[in-house]
Amino acid sequence: MSSFVGKEIPQATFAEVPYTPALDDPKACAGPPRKVQTHEAFKGKKVVIVAVPGSFTPTCHGNHAPGFVKDAKKFADKGYDVWIIAANDPFVQSAWRTSLGAKDEVHFATDVDLQFSKGIDATVDASAHGLGIRAARYVLIADDLKIKSLDVEASPGEVNVSSAELAYGKL
Repeated sequence: MSSFVGKEIPQATFAEVPYTPALDDPKACAGPPRKVQTHEAFKGKKVVIVAVPGSFTPTCHGNHAPGFVKDAKKFADKGYDVWIIAANDPFVQSAWRTSLGAKDEVHFATDVDLQFSKGIDATVDASAHGLGIRAARYVLIADDLKIKSLDVEASPGEVNVSSAELAYGKL
């Protein structure tokens, strides 16, 4: 994946239900999702994009996303916004954010049609598990739309190169 380092991030659409305090109640209905165009939203910014194959799945929910939620302030202190993306719909992503105790310190969004993940050749076929094509597990660090680092797991069930700790060390 080092072939993508130095190149521009894919132009893609994310969908996100923005955090509001009402969403702290897991029974609250989320508001309408907003569309986020990567090139508009991330121009001039530093971002850490964390992709997971599926919200609420064992590795994603127990071993991967919690580290980024826990360390969100550390990333912010270095000037980075953290986005956790998946193929799941934005309402599932919103509920997942709530279940992990995150608020607005981390964005939980949908990689609409996997445009972003396909743009960096980071998808996985989970059809054998009834999940279809999903984002691979990866972490991408970008500054003003340029990819500084991209680490994709060899297997979607592993968190060996895409942990919050390793990503933070690359800032």
